[in-house]
Formats: sequence, C-alpha cells, structure tokens
Amino acid sequence: MSHSLPIASRHARGFRRRSLLAAGSALLAAPAFAQAAWPNRPVRIFVGFPAGGTTDILARIGAQILQEELGQPFVVENRPGAGSNIAAQAVLRSPSDGYTLLLGSPGTNAINPHLYSNSGYDPLTDFLPICQIAEVPNLIGAHPSLGVRDAAGLIELAKRRRLSYGETSIGGSTHLSAELFRLMAGIEATHVPYRGSSPMMVDLLPGRIDFGCDNLPSIMPHIRSGSLVAIGVTSSHRWPSSPEIATIAETLPGYEVTAWFGIVAPKGTPPEIIARANAALRAGLEKPATVSRMAELGAMPLPGTPEVYQARNVAEFARLGDLIRRAGIRAE
Repeated sequence: MSHSLPIASRHARGFRRRSLLAAGSALLAAPAFAQAAWPNRPVRIFVGFPAGGTTDILARIGAQILQEELGQPFVVENRPGAGSNIAAQAVLRSPSDGYTLLLGSPGTNAINPHLYSNSGYDPLTDFLPICQIAEVPNLIGAHPSLGVRDAAGLIELAKRRRLSYGETSIGGSTHLSAELFRLMAGIEATHVPYRGSSPMMVDLLPGRIDFGCDNLPSIMPHIRSGSLVAIGVTSSHRWPSSPEIATIAETLPGYEVTAWFGIVAPKGTPPEIIARANAALRAGLEKPATVSRMAELGAMPLPGTPEVYQARNVAEFARLGDLIRRAGIRAE
C-alpha cells in the first residue's frame, strides 16, 4: 500500500518550504536593508561644549549639511562638561547604529586621555572617524600697553620681565598654543586659566593680564577694533581669512597648534553608514556657500576620507600628548 502524498499535498508542502526559506532569507537580509536605508529617522550629534562657541557653530554647519544631503533631521545636542568627556562617554554608550554621533575636537580626539586620569574612552579605538569638518587656528593677542607688535617683541619683553597670560580652556588647544609658545621661546610667564573666551576677555581687554590665546574667530573682533594687538596665528602658514597677520612659526620655526573638528561615530557602526555620511559631508563642504560661510568664521573646510581624519588623530595624539607631558599640564 502506498503512503505517498497526493500530488496536491506534495505541492503544498513544497510551497510551504519555499515560503519558509524565503522568509528566513528576508530575515537574514533585514540588517543590511536597515543599514542601506540609513537614515530613516532623526540623528543626534552630541557636542561637548555650550551653545554659541566655535565647536558648537561648526557642529551645526555639519548637521545642516547632513540634513540637506540625506533628507533627515540632524539635531545638535550640547552636553558640556569635563572637557567634552561627558558627551564622548554618552555617545560611546549609545547603540552603534548611526543615530548618535559626536562632534570630535582636539580634546576628544587627542588631548583628554593625556590630561585626565580616566577620560573613559580611547579616542583611537572607541570611535570611528567619518569626516573632518574644519580647521581653525588660534591667535595670541597682547594688550596694546605692552608696546609690542609681534612675537619677537613679546619674547624679548618676556625675557626682561615676567608677564602674565591667559587661555580659554585648561588643556585645550588655546592652552597648548600658549604653552608651546612659552616652551619654544624659552620664557617664563604667569599662567592665568579661564573657562571660556568671555571670562578671559574681561581681564585681557583692560590689561589685567598681558597676553592671551583664543580661537581666531573669537579674538579677531578685538584685533580689528584695536583693543588687542595680534602677535601671531598658531597655524604653520598664514591663515587665508587674515593673511596680514604673521604666524608664530615665522619667529619660532616648527611651531604649530590648531583646532580641528569632525564627526565621529561609536565603534561598531556599520561601514555603509560611515561611507554614506562621509560622502554627504564631503559634498556639502565643497559647495561654494559652505566655503564662504567658513571663511567668515575664520575656519577652513576639510573634506576628506575617514582614513585622512584618523591619520591626523593618530599623529596629534602623540604630538600633543608629548607637549602636555613637557608642560606638566593636568586637568583641575
């Protein structure tokens, strides 16, 4: 007696097996489809500084580019504190799905692990670089009462009498700019730390401290008004938006400290998301309107690959770490 199934039943069983296989294949393919669809909802970009500063402004430019290029909201969230460690740690604890990103700065990418006993992350392994956004130099400015006009004059005066200087963030790029100047010039000076540009200007503009270092966009209005004298920019070359101002390197060859900013993602973020975000940022940063807006801020756009961004992080991590050790800087 035959126990074979009727033809209709065999066809039904075959159909069900094919349906189950197809469903399984669809489930396996679902993550790849979700990644390819990124972004399909709003994305957050954390910033480790208050609203209104250079870091925040550049983060919002990057967010606007990504929103225009990718068609989803990119929302900047300010999480200030501990030199941006709070923001970095929050992003690192977030899912690696491309919906929580970080505006990387010199602090997060190179400085903080050398400055804090426990920053809570390793910038070279815990984050994936997406794309640099911009570079901004700092500028050393002096009070006019000193009677100096350039770096050579300031150094000569500092060797005759002890001067005082300010910076806007302990261990930040402005502090490192001032310390590298002091070390390379072979001078001693009284360090007066501040928490931000505005508090420093309260003392620098009336001459209660002799000179100070700030981001170029923040200090340039005081230079243009004549309230301060430009001693030099901290980039290796004269800055395109202010070519009339000499570099510190013209007096101290090899001198250079700048602030560079970009978007990073927590480790484990799919490469497809990194590539799509990079392509969007590069396209937006190369547009004439973006270049013009950056120039008004005193910044230079830096479209490039994730590999270029990471190479800079690695090099500056080593260089600035050595400077922090030589200067004996610790977070307070």
